[in-house]
Amino acid sequence: MKLNFRRGGAFASRKAKEYFNDVKPEDIKSVTVIRHAAIGDFVVMRPFLLELRKFFPNTKITLSVLRNSMYGMPEDLVDSIHIMDKMKTDGSGEKTSFLQRAKQASILPEQDIIFDLTDSSMTLMLILLAKSKITVGYSYRALKRFFYDVSTVRSDFVLETQSMLHQLNILGANTQHYPLEYGLTTETRDKKNPFIIYFGGASMQNRCWSETKFVGLIEYMLKKYPQYQHVVLQGIKEDEKFENIYAQFTDNPKVIHQPALPIEDIYNYLATASLVIVGDTGIRNMAIASNTPTLGIMWVGHISALRYLPKIREHEVVFNTDFIAPSLDEVKTSVEKLMTYLYEK
Repeated sequence: MKLNFRRGGAFASRKAKEYFNDVKPEDIKSVTVIRHAAIGDFVVMRPFLLELRKFFPNTKITLSVLRNSMYGMPEDLVDSIHIMDKMKTDGSGEKTSFLQRAKQASILPEQDIIFDLTDSSMTLMLILLAKSKITVGYSYRALKRFFYDVSTVRSDFVLETQSMLHQLNILGANTQHYPLEYGLTTETRDKKNPFIIYFGGASMQNRCWSETKFVGLIEYMLKKYPQYQHVVLQGIKEDEKFENIYAQFTDNPKVIHQPALPIEDIYNYLATASLVIVGDTGIRNMAIASNTPTLGIMWVGHISALRYLPKIREHEVVFNTDFIAPSLDEVKTSVEKLMTYLYEK
């Protein structure tokens, strides 16, 4: 197979060009994918793993993860798990030493290819210390090209999953784009008892849309869409109960306070919803992976909302050019526009 890119669009060493010139996809026997991240990031990478398996049909796939961020990892799509410790396991809250990390990196058997989908200081160390014929990663800065045999440019203006797939596209893989395949659920929207989900959390506290605005939005939605149930979904964290939001609707039978669901049930549940309204958090990625329409509420200036927006009309993100929290009216307008497209054609 030959590397597939135009000069300047990606980068490859002479070693990589010679290696791939002499092998076919079916010759690749061992691949490690590094994803040191949380549940939402694991969901985002699932199409990459599915396409990886298609392109390298004879390979054994190992997933490298952080021990403190293993919840929701895609064990069903890989053959083995490699664990790194960023923090000591004795509960001291201290970081692991370089020697401990180096020892864990050296445990990884020799690989044909390592794909780095994280790009952190720890993953660069793993790249340097692990035995691999070829390494593939992102080249945010020119210096990164010295760590990888093949590197692609990671864009903030396309869905993050697409940037991951580019690491396969450069090898010649003709990957599926839209709709992306996640392999999580076959459930579909409940048309007899339609419902809309609201999740008031986000990946960080300063990215949470205010509870007052969520209350105002649900009040508006109850009047605008009385034929729907309106579900305030709880998360698994202590600060994700959203009792202050639900407290305003305890006497309204059209509003439900849904307890957090186990990971094995959440995707089927999300898949039956008509819409999920949520901030910058894993629940939104999970809903997208369940083929459920989403409305994201985002505004952090240094994080492009387009990086989390599939290029299909079933998904929308509310953000503005001033990078301030969207107003209640802005979200109302976006919800109404999306609902009209989805269900009032």
